[in-house]
Amino acid sequence: MKIMSAVLHWSVSPRMWGLLMCMVFVVCCQVTLQAQKTGEQPPPDDSVIVFSPALPLLTDEAAAKAAIVHTGGFNLLFSQSGWGAGGFYSYRLGDNSSIVVSVDISGRRNTDEFENAWLGPIPVVAEKVNRLFMIPATIGFQYRLFADDLQDSFRPFVMAGFTPTLILQSPYIRDGIYYEFFQSFGYARTYLRWGGVFGVGSMFGNIAEGSVVGFTARYYTIPFGGDGLESMRDFPITNFGGVFLTLSAGWTW
Repeated sequence: MKIMSAVLHWSVSPRMWGLLMCMVFVVCCQVTLQAQKTGEQPPPDDSVIVFSPALPLLTDEAAAKAAIVHTGGFNLLFSQSGWGAGGFYSYRLGDNSSIVVSVDISGRRNTDEFENAWLGPIPVVAEKVNRLFMIPATIGFQYRLFADDLQDSFRPFVMAGFTPTLILQSPYIRDGIYYEFFQSFGYARTYLRWGGVFGVGSMFGNIAEGSVVGFTARYYTIPFGGDGLESMRDFPITNFGGVFLTLSAGWTW
């Protein structure tokens, strides 16, 4: 009975009750902290900075370029006969190939011509008998080179085609009579001849920006046949071809 009373007295001691409560509190806190550490959720994603992939942008730019199939503009020509002018148009068939059409006009001669004599009060070119002009209408195929290795701002190419050519002959001095420039067209004769052309060059500029420039070196062969035509007396031209340097400027759409 004394032992039982001592146990009961110890079990209900306020000091022991306080110690027991402290132990229970510590154990509960430990369990709670451990549960939070092992079962806690990951931190939310940072939504302040969001990076978008570049692929959609590249795809949009490629789609914009793919939609551009037309190019047109003006030509400025230089050759041993002087300078000329014209226009061009191209239609893109594929990534690297195009159909090219151009129409140009240029004077034609085979020697240097200077006003070195007088016909009465008029300064003239001695021994010149005709003014000659050529209007080649070129239809060709153009192929872009090194498309996978070079940027779109530099697009070298080769081209080849055929060129029906209108040749115009107007008199300069005939039977001792001098014909002024516009007057001579009233007495002009025209000839149609067929020829071919081969060229190399490059286009510059981003086609997606809407404007381009280009440079081309072309070699034409346009045989006239027979005795040819004279610009200077006794120096007939039998082939109206030759090397032409072309500077082009145009637009894309």
